[in-house]
Amino acid sequence: MKCFLVAISILICAGCGNTDLTVSTKTLPAATVGTAYSQTLTAVGGTTPYTWSITSGALPTGLTLSTPGVISGTPSTAGTSTFTVNVSDASNPVSSTTQSLTIQVISTALTTLAPGQSITLLTSGESIKVPSGTTIQSTNGSFITVNGDNNTINTSVGAVVSAPASATGPADNTVIAQ
Repeated sequence: MKCFLVAISILICAGCGNTDLTVSTKTLPAATVGTAYSQTLTAVGGTTPYTWSITSGALPTGLTLSTPGVISGTPSTAGTSTFTVNVSDASNPVSSTTQSLTIQVISTALTTLAPGQSITLLTSGESIKVPSGTTIQSTNGSFITVNGDNNTINTSVGAVVSAPASATGPADNTVIAQ
């Protein structure tokens, strides 16, 4: 009779699975000059806790990024800020990844356009409330008609926004110059 010794190795991996670190925050909501803002950045994978920083660009004036990933503060200037965040995890060796993000800060002076009126958006971040049926002519000559309610439409600095007398409904659509 022949005997054989068979050895079986079992590898148990606690927490195994997707260990790739990725930033799950891809977009950020607009902020308003003079109004408190707070958004928490999120990531998946890797080993928590995460550490966040800005590697290029800058947040709008008045906002800061905390190490745990909270963008907060009160923006003081209208405009658009694009920046790159870096998230690092607690693994050894450390894993990290980056994501480009943008925050648009709109002006606090939110003018309302009534039917029969028009206005030219002059500066970046300037915004106006308009009713459905309003037309926007951008500086490249293209036209957009605002349809529906509670929409946000980005247009070029210097665009002409006109609400015809036939425009209907509440002025609850926001047009923002970029």
